[in-house]
Amino acid sequence: MKTLLTGLLLLLLVPCIGLAIEFQPIGYKALSMGGAGVATSTGSLAPYYNPALLAEHHHGAQISVSGGVGIREVNLADHIDTLADIGITDTIDEAIDYVENNYVQALASGLPPELQKKFQTIISELKAIGTKNGLQLMPTASAGLQIGNFGLGIFGLAEGTAHAVIDPHYLDIIVPVDVTINGVPQTVYVKYDPDQNTLSPSTLNQYASSSLEYALDHELTYLKLSGMAYLEIPVAYAHKFPTPWGDLDLGGAIKLMPGWTYDGIVAVDTSSGDINSKLKDYDKTDTSWGIDLGLLFKPHFLKGLSLGLVGKNLNTPEFDTVTGQTYKIDPQARLGIAYDFSAFTLALDADLTKNKTFIPDYDTQYIGGGISFHPWSWFSLRAGAMQNIAESEEGLVLTGGLGMGLKWFQLDLAAQVSTKSGEFDGNDIPRYMRIQASIVSKWF
Repeated sequence: MKTLLTGLLLLLLVPCIGLAIEFQPIGYKALSMGGAGVATSTGSLAPYYNPALLAEHHHGAQISVSGGVGIREVNLADHIDTLADIGITDTIDEAIDYVENNYVQALASGLPPELQKKFQTIISELKAIGTKNGLQLMPTASAGLQIGNFGLGIFGLAEGTAHAVIDPHYLDIIVPVDVTINGVPQTVYVKYDPDQNTLSPSTLNQYASSSLEYALDHELTYLKLSGMAYLEIPVAYAHKFPTPWGDLDLGGAIKLMPGWTYDGIVAVDTSSGDINSKLKDYDKTDTSWGIDLGLLFKPHFLKGLSLGLVGKNLNTPEFDTVTGQTYKIDPQARLGIAYDFSAFTLALDADLTKNKTFIPDYDTQYIGGGISFHPWSWFSLRAGAMQNIAESEEGLVLTGGLGMGLKWFQLDLAAQVSTKSGEFDGNDIPRYMRIQASIVSKWF
């Protein structure tokens, strides 16, 4: 389970960091309806979305098992893979060897064209990354059980992030070289201008204040890996309270939360495909616990309308990292509304809290909804859209899903994809994407 849930991760600079881990969509319905589940995800997923929904169960028992993955890319993957193909350190070493073996010629004519082109690409890619960047993997795995008004589950969530830290003051190509001048062996510093293909004398002070090699050796420029994977294992219950204005459902869940935190750094030219293998030395296991509370109101004046509100992680769970830092998961609040009529369900959710991610200065606050068409018990077709109103990089996210099968065994597929795209390996890729498969079984 640990391998399934982990993504990537990294170095923290303050002893305690608050994180409102984003409200990740899981399961077979909400993910395909614009993430909306607070007022409509009854049954086995109620302990996750809103425990109050357990009082609105349509079956005596329901079981669901889901697995999926999400990816978010913000101006990073293509750049670090280009740098990995070149190899920054290898290119610098190759240049040093060339200058040491051809000192006089190098001073007169610069470096060979292939080295010049490599350095031009390295500097161009480092400058292009920018301060807001990240590559985030968000795998999920869940198993939920609803029996009457009670709910149990194992909901596995993860956010693993690679983020490039580039010191813009250290982008000069200045290196020490061991040469013999007038018969005397000595170490000198030379500065290379890849645009002009020229070498000029430099100094130790210039090397220590602006050299890319110095920044790499002293971890001023690096790839920051950070994140966490954790399980929510709730015991949940809900009760219905009739009122003169409508039915009020109140529910709560207390959950055990074993987790794995990640905290480390790797070279900035580590390829995106190698990031997972770099994490084994940076993880720490810790266990916390959380409290969720929810309510649902179904007014008498409009049959089919449901208004939901949930607060998750109200006690601010904490997890220690391998470096002695602490991740604190801040409370989340989400509002939901749903309307059922005939063979259709309309739903809308909105985050009331702005939730931080492990990408620095990148928050999420989604509003989204969708429609479900379920004319028969064995078939459902869903579509929707959602928008991160805290950031603009993803654009509108389109969602959809399809479920079919027998009452006691249904297969459901769901996906989300952003309308904005980035670039990877010369191809356009969505800035944000999720896919998920679920098996659902309903009884009684």
